[in-house]
Amino acid sequence: MDDIRKTQESFARKAQTQPEHRFGDLYHLICREDWLRSALEKVLSNSGSRTSGVDKISRKDLKEDEQKIAFVQTLRAELKGGAYRPQPVRRRWIPKANGKQRPLGIPTIKDRVVQQALKMLMEPIWESDFLDCSNGFRPGRRTMDNIRVCRSRITTQNKFLWVVEGDIKGCFDHVQHEILLRLVGQRVQDKRILTLIEAMLKAGMMENGLFQHTEEGTPQGGILSPLLANIYLHQFDLWWWEKYGKLSLYEKAKRRKAGIGNCILTRYADDFILLCNGPKAEAEKIREEARQMLWDKLRLELSLEKTHITHATDGFDFLGYHLEWKLPQNRKPWLRVTPSQKSIERFKRTIKEQTRRNTLYQSPLEKVNGLNRVMRGWNQYYEYANATKDASKLTYWANDRLFLWLRKRHKKGARWVIQHYRQREKKGSYNRWSLGIKDEKGQLVFMYHMTDLHRRIYYARIHPNPYLAEIDTNATPDDAFPLYWEGKTTLEKAAWAEIRLAVMQRDGYKCVECGSSSQLQIHHIRSRKKGGTIQMDNLQTLCKSCHAKTPSWGRPKGTSGSTQSRRAG
Repeated sequence: MDDIRKTQESFARKAQTQPEHRFGDLYHLICREDWLRSALEKVLSNSGSRTSGVDKISRKDLKEDEQKIAFVQTLRAELKGGAYRPQPVRRRWIPKANGKQRPLGIPTIKDRVVQQALKMLMEPIWESDFLDCSNGFRPGRRTMDNIRVCRSRITTQNKFLWVVEGDIKGCFDHVQHEILLRLVGQRVQDKRILTLIEAMLKAGMMENGLFQHTEEGTPQGGILSPLLANIYLHQFDLWWWEKYGKLSLYEKAKRRKAGIGNCILTRYADDFILLCNGPKAEAEKIREEARQMLWDKLRLELSLEKTHITHATDGFDFLGYHLEWKLPQNRKPWLRVTPSQKSIERFKRTIKEQTRRNTLYQSPLEKVNGLNRVMRGWNQYYEYANATKDASKLTYWANDRLFLWLRKRHKKGARWVIQHYRQREKKGSYNRWSLGIKDEKGQLVFMYHMTDLHRRIYYARIHPNPYLAEIDTNATPDDAFPLYWEGKTTLEKAAWAEIRLAVMQRDGYKCVECGSSSQLQIHHIRSRKKGGTIQMDNLQTLCKSCHAKTPSWGRPKGTSGSTQSRRAG
């Protein structure tokens, strides 16, 4: 693993320092035994490995060490000898949030291992290229990073109040193989890697025993598919960056004074929104530009019927959240983030499915454990949202469903169920009545209460390249600031937190004097007291030690200045 990590680090560093470099002689790495063994372990640790592909081989067939060794050796020989051929994926249909079904492709275990090895090879390279506006299927990132952008931009100061809700028609199903391979080829020179990726894309699929060719698209469910989709949609991110994202603060201020406004993109896989702080006509223009770019460059169609232009005060849904700009009387405006109505309905459908009559064969203990898993997963997804009210209602509703299920299972009345299952649950310094069932050890297992989860503030996170060794991705960044204070601070402080983060990103999260990446602070080259501004060209990143030694212009060397100046500088 250390050798693999060092190789990934070298790729990431070279890709970061040489944006135009094309990597060659990569194929031999995925033929190495240690790479394939590591890839196999990651594949088998995933719960999806319990499901087999068209070859009917699943995790249960690779339990013993001898089986794993033989599997790796056979696959390695096929790759080295050029005999490896990807097999068709097995198609299954899974329900979507809107009640429709989504196609899911299930590759064989062998194909998953090769895809995992390719991901280990390619991800460090493209993590150096991807922009911060993209958060989907990237290490260390989550949906709340997209919501954080909305919370920091939809404010009384920034006024990004017009929202373009992006909807691409069948994005993953319409990825053009030729365009994708050309984009991968901009970074990968090894033709054997490109040929292998092309063979995976064109492997086809099996559905109901019938083979179907795949002339376009990436199979949803493949390990490599999310990375390939991000490489494809990275061109959309670059379009936004070149046109709007890289504008200086002066240029953005000039656009706002002219009544044009600016644009912010935040994307999670194929779900994206464009925020605009200009008039609605400008938001409509941006939507048309995005539609034209996606079709001209990527052959993807933006659905104008579903790509709504919404004002933040009317509210909009994004990644399972409902965001609405509230304007209460005698209070500061704020952005309320709650679970979307579609997410609540999906939660209820799942609970209903688990408490139908055809599940009466399960034991009460199995039922409570199953319901608790659903409730915990849903609740933790909305840990940073204003979800207390919805969590309380849904907890009561789920308990009511379980109560009715127990009545049906035992064919008894409500009084009998209360006598046998209503227990006193001790929780911290208080206790309450709850539905409880004894497990095999005689201990009570209670129904989960979603209101027990403490709602927290989501902090602004720095996302350095996770494959660079000198950055400790497990440590809490020194400049982590909450982007949502719920009235406990000022909008000026929120704006300052955004500027600090932008300066550190520009300076590579390192002190510009000594190169240290710990205890970082922001230094004003010319102090605010002497007329300095908070624009990017007047700010630089210094560590605590260098900051103490570096004076600001206009302040004599060796003087400390006021406490307020030290905090601001």
